[in-house]
Amino acid sequence: MSGKRISPISNKALKTVADDGFYQEQELPLSILNDFESAAKETRYEISHNTRRVYQSSFGIFVTYCESHGLSSLPADPRSVISFIGHQKDIYQANSGPQLSTQTINSRLAAIRFFHIQSGSPSPTEHPLVIRVMRGLMRNQNRTVADYDQQPIMYDELELLIQTIDERNQNLTKKRDKAILQLGFQGGFRRSELANIKVNHLSFLRDKLKVRLPYSKSNQQGQREWKVLPKEEPFSAFDAVKEWLSAAEIKEGHLFRSLTRDGNQIRDYQITDTHLGKGFLRGDDIYQLIKRYCNKAGLDPQYYGAHSLRSGCVTQLHENKKDHLYIMGRTGHTDPRSLNHYLKPNE
Repeated sequence: MSGKRISPISNKALKTVADDGFYQEQELPLSILNDFESAAKETRYEISHNTRRVYQSSFGIFVTYCESHGLSSLPADPRSVISFIGHQKDIYQANSGPQLSTQTINSRLAAIRFFHIQSGSPSPTEHPLVIRVMRGLMRNQNRTVADYDQQPIMYDELELLIQTIDERNQNLTKKRDKAILQLGFQGGFRRSELANIKVNHLSFLRDKLKVRLPYSKSNQQGQREWKVLPKEEPFSAFDAVKEWLSAAEIKEGHLFRSLTRDGNQIRDYQITDTHLGKGFLRGDDIYQLIKRYCNKAGLDPQYYGAHSLRSGCVTQLHENKKDHLYIMGRTGHTDPRSLNHYLKPNE
């Protein structure tokens, strides 16, 4: 072993390790530096790209609040967090009227917790008084918050949307957008899952389309997960996806690509990392696409969005007399209680 020694790679991180009772070397040998840094890079995958983006935005709001009052945001005093909760709970959203939901405030606290853990600092969100405040907020029935979820897109709504797509002049755009809607609906995909599907994830069999999901919200460790989509179901995605692939002449890479402004050609495609590159649709692109078609079809975009496809899949299968286990197999849910949140049967 080389005799050269280096100081601890991250003094604050290693000090935290020591404070937690773990053994700490006085110095680390230079020979393991590359190994340490190689492993440390894996932390960029510990949460999804979208979650990281939301956390950065939410923590930025907390930082701005702290700076405006001369408070430290990292590390933060639990009393600063409680004051932040008081400020956030009384905010009225300018466009929609209702106050920020408890879920939104919880998301911002999750961001505070995440960045404290990242820095090796105890999270103030774990303080008992912060927990008590949030517990009371969740039980407060006097706040004016939005009391509706996105409505499900079912057979009738999907037919309207497809008719709206068919009114377009660009053949390539029509084929792509119908494939997005029909695959999203039949498979109950989240928009991020739709955006991440690649050609090699698809298997066209005699009577079904199988879609492999390397990762999903409920499958963060990359376990084997497939969605099996029957060809003979109403609004099956089988033919729609095949026609899109044929028209776009896509053989590999992301399934859903960006198109030129005139809608007649796919843009140059390049992928450099899991979430970096160009020429393919992101989750937000799919969200905006569905919103636009809902608006054109006369479905109020305030109540319909990308989430409506997943909710519609669950609700339609329920109305088709499929049991919970069958529906969970389609959507990838692992907890029936989560499935019930998506189920919005007609009265």
